[in-house]
Amino acid sequence: MLYSFCRLFILFIIYSMIGYLTELIYCSIESRKIILNRGFFIGPYLPIYGVCCILMNFFLEKYNNDVVALFIMSVVLCSIIEFVTSYILEKIYKVRWWDYSNMKFNFEGRICLLNSCLFGVGGVFLIHIINPIIYPLIDKLSYSMIIIIGIILIFIFITDLYLSIKTLHDIKISSDRYSDHDATEEIKSLVKEKIRKSSLLTSRLLNAFPSIGGRNMKKIVSFKKFNNDIRRKLKENHKLLKNRGNK
Repeated sequence: MLYSFCRLFILFIIYSMIGYLTELIYCSIESRKIILNRGFFIGPYLPIYGVCCILMNFFLEKYNNDVVALFIMSVVLCSIIEFVTSYILEKIYKVRWWDYSNMKFNFEGRICLLNSCLFGVGGVFLIHIINPIIYPLIDKLSYSMIIIIGIILIFIFITDLYLSIKTLHDIKISSDRYSDHDATEEIKSLVKEKIRKSSLLTSRLLNAFPSIGGRNMKKIVSFKKFNNDIRRKLKENHKLLKNRGNK
């Protein structure tokens, strides 16, 4: 039981990392600049892809010999997962993490035909190309190694999950609390310290979703500016003190 779960979790992480790399490439091409940050997890993985791939392996393996059916079922399955994920995240955080409203043939801005078709291509690619490469490599690992690697990855993922959710919560609280403040004015040292300590995670999260929207859109954008201005001021003060010290 433990072995099977650890093996499945290793596959989940591998698929999530492949999805992460795929999004980096896709978004970099679309933006015409290098994108190095996607998703709100700290690690280089997107769990939604891991979930999609695991479910495709479970439900769609029987369509292995029918490429058309595999493509269609991949489109349906992944579109449902993406829609449900978007809906749940928005209900929890009152924020639209991605929005396809500007895309043709979209549904409520949560899913669109282009992305769904790409999921279909990904499903065919997964079953016919990725799995035949990954499975033999994992099967070469010993029973004990699968368990050890699996447990380590589970620990890392749970830690990342906790930190990422905490960061989301902090952003939600901070954006509500500080959105009306003018970042150019004098700021209490306690607030600056809080932002400084959380700046790495909050900046990563906000940069990961440049098209973030929803009822808190203005507040989050304001908080992002507030955060960036504070960091800039701290850098300027640091340079000023350094220059004075060198005189």
